[in-house]
Amino acid sequence: MKKPSAAPASVTIKHVAQHAGVSFGTVSRVLNNAANVDPALRQRVTQAMAELGYKPNPVAQSLRSRQSRVIGVLMPDIQNPLTAAAVTGLEPVLARAGYTLFLANSHSDRQLESDILEQFKRRHVDGLLAMVADDNDETTRSQLRDFSVPMVMMERVIDLDVDCVLTNQYEGTYRATRYLLGLGHRRIALITVPAITHSGRERVRGFESAFADVGAEVPRDLIHSQGRQHPYGRDAAYASLIGRAPATAIVVSGGHLAGVIEAVRLLNLSIRQDLSLVTLGDTELAALIEPPITAIRYDWPATGRCAAELLLEHLAGRQGPSRQRTIVSHEFIIRGSCAPPACPAARVG
Repeated sequence: MKKPSAAPASVTIKHVAQHAGVSFGTVSRVLNNAANVDPALRQRVTQAMAELGYKPNPVAQSLRSRQSRVIGVLMPDIQNPLTAAAVTGLEPVLARAGYTLFLANSHSDRQLESDILEQFKRRHVDGLLAMVADDNDETTRSQLRDFSVPMVMMERVIDLDVDCVLTNQYEGTYRATRYLLGLGHRRIALITVPAITHSGRERVRGFESAFADVGAEVPRDLIHSQGRQHPYGRDAAYASLIGRAPATAIVVSGGHLAGVIEAVRLLNLSIRQDLSLVTLGDTELAALIEPPITAIRYDWPATGRCAAELLLEHLAGRQGPSRQRTIVSHEFIIRGSCAPPACPAARVG
């Protein structure tokens, strides 16, 4: 290597190459972290950059490599603590690999989601991690089919050659429902997201299977799967808890839990004494209220980590397109919110 000299006012790759005694292409490969660089040459280049005070220009690097080092992350509701937990899992994995997140919230609005995907394209994201609003929607499938970057779905199963990382919503809902059936409940309500998503469909399927396995009739009037937000959870719970044959137990998705608790308070009911409650997805709210809520605890941070790791495998070219399904484990956390059913009188809202 040449002896250190006064650094030029504006240090370029050419200056680094001259200082290290290597070619321009070698410096470029080192900057792009290419694998086919001799370790001794890599050391000479990095030493030259340090001696000259060279700072890579990320915009120029992106243009040269045709990589943005940005990953698009599409979520339906970032205010939901469970989907937020998935983001906390995937972010450090991508950051360690040198990627920045472009996080967008669709609010489960398909038009907004379409606009976000187009924006990702314009920004030339290198990859996509997505939890789409409707995994059966042909327009969504068509748009994703034309998206020419590696992608991984989270909590969605879509008819494309893409990997997906899933929580086992069927098994979790089945276990929660069987637990309540074992306590003697038959008027059990299910409050969940719409069946236009894999998780919504799997919860209804698990709920119905639990009733079938004990030879009990499914209370279809108590299945609520038409909305996502807090008011829907409140209104669905309220409707389930009034009338001549009110629910004695509720299985509720984590995003609807706050709405259910609001309905219970509006009706001056007590959890456990008047109503048994199990949440699909453990949250701080479930653990902190009194009594604490029995929960199916899905490892949402692990879901995010696994999705990010799969995407990095695709980006590195170590894995081609596939339809691999990765199922993340869950736990059943029994707390103090469930008891055998009381004999409720008819309630008037």
